[in-house]
Amino acid sequence: MLSELKPYFEGLLRKPARFLSDRGLTPNHLTICGLILSFACFFVFRSGGELLGGILLLVCGFFDVMDGAVARLSGRETAFGGVLDSVVDRYSDFLVLAGMMLGKLTTSLWGLLAILGSFMVSYTRARAEAAGTGKLAVGFAERGERMVILSLFSIFGLTHYGVILVAVLANFTAIQRVIVARSRLT
Repeated sequence: MLSELKPYFEGLLRKPARFLSDRGLTPNHLTICGLILSFACFFVFRSGGELLGGILLLVCGFFDVMDGAVARLSGRETAFGGVLDSVVDRYSDFLVLAGMMLGKLTTSLWGLLAILGSFMVSYTRARAEAAGTGKLAVGFAERGERMVILSLFSIFGLTHYGVILVAVLANFTAIQRVIVARSRLT
């Protein structure tokens, strides 16, 4: 859903991307900065800090968006950068949700279902596209949406409900992608 707004956001991101690129920051630097911030989110959520954790998660999202914007703007899009970004995204998803579970901001059941759904959204797309479906960006709970949900619910002290929403929507999105992949491949 947010990916459909990408052309609009690209215009807004041009200036900050240029600023970061002009200072010598590469897309991979920004990806690693996002990972470091994800570790910070883990520790903040683990200590029960919903407000600060939610704000930090928004900052993580900024770095996640900026690495791609800098890559496109500077002509430094690489296959390895795409792989690194995807791998770091999975680690970040895990760290954020694990911190929420360990901080008792949600239950293990809902946290694990949210992790599973988050991983399966990514995996079903990658596997289906590798099988020849073409671009498979269907479903509501892509990574951007999941991060916004978790951030906002945490900021308002409703982390548990945000995790439940992510768990339900992410798993629904993964199933939806399997159904669409089947229709495209058969």
